[in-house]
Amino acid sequence: MGRSQESAKITPKANLILASGSQSRKEMLEEAGIAFDVVVSSANEEFIKSKIASFKYEEQVVHLAKAKAEKVSFDNPSSVVIGGDQMCVLDNKLLHKPGSKEKAVASLKQLAGQKHFQHSGVCLFKNKKCVWEYSETVELKMHDLSEEEIINYVEMENPIHAAGSYKFESLGCNLFSYVNGSSHTVRGMPLIPLLNALRDLDVISLE
Repeated sequence: MGRSQESAKITPKANLILASGSQSRKEMLEEAGIAFDVVVSSANEEFIKSKIASFKYEEQVVHLAKAKAEKVSFDNPSSVVIGGDQMCVLDNKLLHKPGSKEKAVASLKQLAGQKHFQHSGVCLFKNKKCVWEYSETVELKMHDLSEEEIINYVEMENPIHAAGSYKFESLGCNLFSYVNGSSHTVRGMPLIPLLNALRDLDVISLE
């Protein structure tokens, strides 16, 4: 495993692993100057989702985050493992990652002019045990976008792997008239609560 950012200013006191293939989560930790490794979890997300479908969405994201981290922690018990998950919800219905430009356009047409929610869960595992978990929800309202705007956005940014079919960290922020909550959470991980937990657990410090 190679270090994700050789110029990181903060070296954790324990090896830190991000149990996620999410580019956005990786970028947020890099932006915070944290040295870490990436090990993509082998947890069966679809199976887990089928078992927790009756739970509230803010509970589902924590369960999924913990399932991912637990898998990686089992193979790396001495490391501190970060698990994360995110769900975009409109009218109490989950909007899946589109996977294609056509589905992204269709998803954004549903969201245009409407309020929706981004639920994000994060946790920390060590020695195969969860030592911290947290979830956060952000309410967003999208502009009443024209079909041309939606198509142009999808062509420019190709958000086919993004929850909600937009990349809030870049051009996607232009789609919104209202956001109540943290931009980090919209991007897929409540970063400040996570950094606070790592500090409280004496994993990171500026000393």
